[in-house]
Amino acid sequence: MGKIIQYLDSIISGERKGVLPSILKGEMLELSFFALASTRLRRWMYSYGLINSERLPCKVISVGNVVVGGSGKTPAVITITKLLRHTDLKIAIASRGYKSRSKGIAIVFDDKSILLDPDKAGDEPYLLAHNLTGIPVIIGKDRYKSGLIAIDKWGTDVLVLDDGFQYLKLKRDVDIITMDSTKPFGLDHLLPRGYLRESLSTLKKADAIILTKVDQCDNLDYIYERLDKISPKVPIFESIHAPSSLIQMDTSENVRYDKFKGCNILAVSGIANPKSFAKTLNFLNPSRLEIMAFPDHHNYSQKDIKNIEQSAIKTKADIIIITEKDAPKLAKIKAVPVLTLAIELKLLGSADADLLRLIGEKCDLTYV
Repeated sequence: MGKIIQYLDSIISGERKGVLPSILKGEMLELSFFALASTRLRRWMYSYGLINSERLPCKVISVGNVVVGGSGKTPAVITITKLLRHTDLKIAIASRGYKSRSKGIAIVFDDKSILLDPDKAGDEPYLLAHNLTGIPVIIGKDRYKSGLIAIDKWGTDVLVLDDGFQYLKLKRDVDIITMDSTKPFGLDHLLPRGYLRESLSTLKKADAIILTKVDQCDNLDYIYERLDKISPKVPIFESIHAPSSLIQMDTSENVRYDKFKGCNILAVSGIANPKSFAKTLNFLNPSRLEIMAFPDHHNYSQKDIKNIEQSAIKTKADIIIITEKDAPKLAKIKAVPVLTLAIELKLLGSADADLLRLIGEKCDLTYV
């Protein structure tokens, strides 16, 4: 399945040329028109009350996107939750739990301890629980029911939805969109011809847009120009993915960055944007950087582990650096020292205070 996804991705991106890719592009374009019509009809039916949308007796903040893949939703949820936790508000997080092996609604973190392993929790919910000690994390397709459980168990004042922009079943007080500035507009087509989940025009329905990885973007002016035409009234905040710590896998200890500057590095990741992860590693000034990329949410087999170790030996890597998301799945690597790079979404300038103020105004909260 991974190879099929990579093949289709190479066609969508235009990397693969030839007669067959051209034919498939045409077929994909037709399918994307159906997807566009379907998503517009769905939003129209919700907006006119033909499908009911439920409201929780607490404030709801959604963090989502319109482009598939790693736009920085989960790091944004972590950053926004950390901003909110400095208040007296009781916060919980609800996630769909993509690729979770749990059925129904399950609690990943109950405000005291992590209750599910990464397989049962899903990659992102486990990462949220790991980074937000004391904040309950619930997974399940029905975020309304998840919210009711959070209110009943922990007296939740604010429910933060991870990946909630398309979850129209639940009314939100704030809709925040994250947009990867290195690939912002999804090739202007919906899946499967492009990377959009729905039309870019829906950005007008957002309350704020967070541009991520702006330090890796070379066309920021163009992004602002397009957003000014698409969603001129929506405030925009800039952010970067900044390294926050480097953790030695076998000891779980934080290590100094300068200890590994100038090393030969093998960067291994199963995320949506492996090139961005590799660019982030430039702060270590590696003498050599090799990339070994797997599909997003990849479940590493023993064969994968062996291939990673062989690649590290072949490229004479001093260390292997992996993402936090992949860390629980790659603990068995032994041939070369493994380090986990933890990153944080860092809002630039006064964006943290401005975003917190916006949330306070939209939710009618008095903490700002």
